[in-house]
Amino acid sequence: MNNYKLVVAIPTLNRADLLNEALERYFEDFKETHIAICDNGKQSIITREENFMIYRPEENMGVAKSWNMLMDYADKINATHVLMLNDDIVLGKTEHEINMVIRNNPDADFINSFHNWCSFILRVDSWKKAGKFDEEFFPAYFEDNSFDYKMTLIGAKKTWTSFLDPLVYRNSMTIAKEPNLNNRFAQNRAMYIDMWGGLPTEEKYLTKFNK
Repeated sequence: MNNYKLVVAIPTLNRADLLNEALERYFEDFKETHIAICDNGKQSIITREENFMIYRPEENMGVAKSWNMLMDYADKINATHVLMLNDDIVLGKTEHEINMVIRNNPDADFINSFHNWCSFILRVDSWKKAGKFDEEFFPAYFEDNSFDYKMTLIGAKKTWTSFLDPLVYRNSMTIAKEPNLNNRFAQNRAMYIDMWGGLPTEEKYLTKFNK
């Protein structure tokens, strides 16, 4: 793919302290790249005048719905790729370096780091083809596994690279601040089995809920 447009997208809930630290760097590293934020916590987040959007829903939408909203926004501004980042990391890469990753993987639908979906590149058309992220998984957990399986079902090309591993990696700092966000883990696990006929790597169904 020679013609592409990138959006940096970040959902956030309660870690504006860490996100603002990262944004200070991203405003330098991604000067020409649009940055879109989904603020589920109505936080005080730093901004810039150009190439920036922040959306504040009335209540926490959860990970899957936030990802879908950010992907949909990218689609509406004619972006072809989204670099999705966690709010508790610092990527440590520039727009030029990310553009080179896309150029060097022209057929890739999905390019992931090795750190739990904290930093990944997803093609907008591949997101639509796979059927978007499953918002049944709320507020978090298993939405990534479900989308990964759906990409497998459509034959998407998935690539992993340490180049997308963040410079600063902090695991699950949102839940560390609000442990109750993990209360639905068991329910989401059961829903995954119901949806796909087994846990991740053990799926049996070719359609959601075998319908």
